[in-house]
Amino acid sequence: MCTANTVPRKANTRADAPSIRDLSTRLRAGSTTSTELVEQALARIDAVNPEINAFTYVDGAGALDRAAALDRERRGPGRRGQLHGIPIAVKDVIDVAAMPTECGSAQLAGNIATTSAPIVARLEELGAVVLGKTVTHEFAYGPTGDCSAAGPSRNPHDLARMTGGSSGGSAAAVAAGIVALAVGTDTGGSCRVPAALCGVTGFKPGYGQISVDGVYPLASSLDHVGFLLADPADLHVVGRELGLEPAGPPRGDGPITVGWLDPVHLGPADPVLVARCRAVLAGLETTGAIRLVEPRLPHPERLQAMFQTIQSFEVTAVHATMLRDRPDLYQPDTLDRLLGARQVTSREYEKARAERPRAVAEVRQLFDGEIDVLATITAPITAPALGERLSVVSGYRVPTKQALLSMTGIWNLIGEPAISVPAGQIDGLPIGMQLVARRSVRQLAELGSAVSRQAAAAG
Repeated sequence: MCTANTVPRKANTRADAPSIRDLSTRLRAGSTTSTELVEQALARIDAVNPEINAFTYVDGAGALDRAAALDRERRGPGRRGQLHGIPIAVKDVIDVAAMPTECGSAQLAGNIATTSAPIVARLEELGAVVLGKTVTHEFAYGPTGDCSAAGPSRNPHDLARMTGGSSGGSAAAVAAGIVALAVGTDTGGSCRVPAALCGVTGFKPGYGQISVDGVYPLASSLDHVGFLLADPADLHVVGRELGLEPAGPPRGDGPITVGWLDPVHLGPADPVLVARCRAVLAGLETTGAIRLVEPRLPHPERLQAMFQTIQSFEVTAVHATMLRDRPDLYQPDTLDRLLGARQVTSREYEKARAERPRAVAEVRQLFDGEIDVLATITAPITAPALGERLSVVSGYRVPTKQALLSMTGIWNLIGEPAISVPAGQIDGLPIGMQLVARRSVRQLAELGSAVSRQAAAAG
C-alpha cells in the first residue's frame, strides 16, 4: 500500500542501539554472547515491529542457530573480527539464501533466493548474523518509504510520518534500537534520506567498491550497496572490514578543510534546517577541528537533470517486461512513476551518458584543491506525513519525492562516497548533514562523528 489510513498504537519505538564497537567489546570480554544479542534483537522486533513495520521477514530460528555456532567458534578457534556475532538486517532487494526477495512488490511475491548476494556472503564470513529482511519502497524506486506491498515502514520518532526511502525498513530497524548495522541500497539517496529522517547514519561507498550482484537492479550506472548505522564512528569498522579504505598513508594532522555547499543551488530548503547544519560546522570551526570554505558546485541544475534522465531510462529498461505483462501488480505510485520515466528517449539517455564524464570531472576538481570533504544538508525537510505527495518547502509547493531527492541524487552520478549523519532535531524530528569525500571513508567517519557530537552538544 502507498498510504496508511490508521496510525498504530504509540509505542516506545525509538531507542539507541549500542554501537558495533561496544557490542564487539562486550563479546570479546565475555560479558555477553551472540546468542544473547540475537535473543534481545528478536525480543525488540516482537515489541516494536507491529508499529514500525521495519521487517518483512524474520528468521529467528536460523539466526539463533548461527549465533550459537559463532559462540562455539569464539570459545574454540577464535574470533573473526569486530563483526563476529553481531546481528544485522538486510533490505528486501538483496538476496539472502533461503529467504524471500520480494522487493516490496506483488510482482515478485513468493520469490525465494537460492544463494546470497556477495555482500551478504562477505558479511557472514566476517561473522555477522542475518536476522531477516527489511521493508523497501517498491523495487527501491522511491524516497518516501511508504509505498510497498508489505505496507509502509513507519518512523520510530513519529509513527504518523515517513521513514524516507527506499531503505526505510533498514533505517527504522536501526532507529528503533533493533540492530547497530543494516544493509541497504542507494541509487539516489536511498540510505542517506531515510537516515536523515530517522536520525541515524546512512552511508554509500564509492561506485563499484561493493558488488551489486544479487541485488535487484534499479539503475545500473547509479546503484550502490549502502549501510545504515547507529553510530557514525562505526564506519571505521565497516570500511576496514570490507576493505573500502584506499591504500596510502592517513592524512596528516591539522584541521580538515570542509567545503559548505549552499543547498539553495539544489532546490528549496527549510531555512531553519539549513541554519542548524551550518551552525554545527561553524561550531566545529571555532574549536579548530575544521577549516570552512564555501565553494560553488558547478552546474547543479545540469547535474540534477542528467541524474533524472539516466535513472529514468535505466529503470524502465529493467521493468520493461513487467510493465508490458502485468502492470496491474505494481503499486499505483510506482506504476505512475514508471510510466512517466518511460517518456525519456534513447537519444536523451545517450546524450546524458556522453556528457556525464565531463560533469563528473568538473565536480571532482573541487577535491583537487584545498577541500577534503564537501558538506550540505541531506534532505530539505523533516519527515513528512505518510502519504504526503506535495510538501511546502521554504514557501514553495514541491512534489515530496522531488524534495527528498534534491540534495542526494547527484552524488550517485558523481560516484564518490557519501554519508548522512545526525545533525540535530527540529520540533522533535531529526535532520541530517550530508558529507562527500574523494574516496576516503576515514575522513567521512572522523568528520561525521565530530558533526554528530557537535550537534548533540548544541542540543
